[in-house]
Amino acid sequence: MNTVMKVKSNLLQILHLDRTYSLLTGKNAKFVFEFFKLLDIHGTGSLNDVQFYHFLNAITNLGKSEIYKVFDMLDVDGSGDIDYDEFYLVICILIAIKDKQEKQFIYRHSRTVFDLLDEDGSNSVSAEEFKNFGFLFNFHSDAVKAIFEEFDISGDQV
Repeated sequence: MNTVMKVKSNLLQILHLDRTYSLLTGKNAKFVFEFFKLLDIHGTGSLNDVQFYHFLNAITNLGKSEIYKVFDMLDVDGSGDIDYDEFYLVICILIAIKDKQEKQFIYRHSRTVFDLLDEDGSNSVSAEEFKNFGFLFNFHSDAVKAIFEEFDISGDQV
């Protein structure tokens, strides 16, 4: 999969991550929370898969299967919904992509990124898991292979 994720939302163009911590400022986090509440049309405090699909479809160039992969990856608590914390994370990732700060974001939030990529919960990220979700950080298949080889401390290449 060689999709280069693009953020096509004017709304996100005004938001930027703090360069030191790769997080939103308090003011911007409040703005994102108010936006989340607008998207939460059922008032449940979360977005279901359909709401999340339409949100990402409107602001990125990802296809349906990729959007649902992102949904499943971000639904870390297995609730079947995306709550504000999970939404905040995807917004930060999108802003990092927009600002071409993916590497800095991954560096600052390496544990969170690792947990997202560790699809099977094995406490290791296989080459397949890394390849399946590399598109979220705009890693092409060649880059995924090079990065995985560099960080494969077990040397098992799986």
